[in-house]
Amino acid sequence: MASNNDFYDEVRNSRNFTGKVVLVTGSGVGIGASIVKLYSALGANVVITSQNADDVHKVAVEAQQLSPKKLKPLEVIADLTKSDELKNLLNKTIKTFGKLDILVNNAGSISYAPIADPLFIDKLKSTETLDINATLELTQLAIPYLVKTNGNIIMITATITDRPLKGYLGYIIGKSALEQATKVLSIELGSQGVRVNSVSPGEVDSKTVIIESTLLDRSAKQTPLGRVGDPRDIATAVVFLSSSDARFITGHCLVVDGGLQYNMDSEYLENYNF
Repeated sequence: MASNNDFYDEVRNSRNFTGKVVLVTGSGVGIGASIVKLYSALGANVVITSQNADDVHKVAVEAQQLSPKKLKPLEVIADLTKSDELKNLLNKTIKTFGKLDILVNNAGSISYAPIADPLFIDKLKSTETLDINATLELTQLAIPYLVKTNGNIIMITATITDRPLKGYLGYIIGKSALEQATKVLSIELGSQGVRVNSVSPGEVDSKTVIIESTLLDRSAKQTPLGRVGDPRDIATAVVFLSSSDARFITGHCLVVDGGLQYNMDSEYLENYNF
């Protein structure tokens, strides 16, 4: 820990990510795009990845404009459910920037499927493949590089892991697995200087799915702070957890929901099909 005036200077500069390399999955739209653009605005070299080339390039242009030194992001089109493309994503990151400081596992899927739904098992397998398997495989690939930089891993989970909803068992299983992974990996990697945390959003108007205005209005009324989340609310939480201000925080799930979880019941999203 810094001492005397150095400590105060460090806090003042805690959001300066100049020289850092940040990889954010699912960063072509929504929350992921906001996260990667904020890191770029704070001076980092960023890796933008999604399956949609147009989305990736659009965010890359916006991120470069926000960058204080106009640093060019690395654009990688990848299907994270394929091991060879995961390896290619990480290899391109290291080849381009030479290191990795922060991995944000944001990519995921959500679907409505009660246990009686004939497609339940198919949807569950799809969730497991992307939300759990792909996330942990990429994390495993990244660990050697994060150890070298005393880096950070941030998982994006969801508040419904604590407030279970009817019809979303597969989604809840996937996000709950990432919360447990956060805790276990924080123990495994702490001695190697790597911190692992997660951010748990509530209702966020991310524009990645069509959300009925009635649902957004209801969510806003049920949220103690009086509005639904903005993707930038999640981005600032992610940045905080990877900053020096959070240097003694690991294995923690930071809930960012405006207090919504305290007013949710089990039928909050019943029959709402994303």
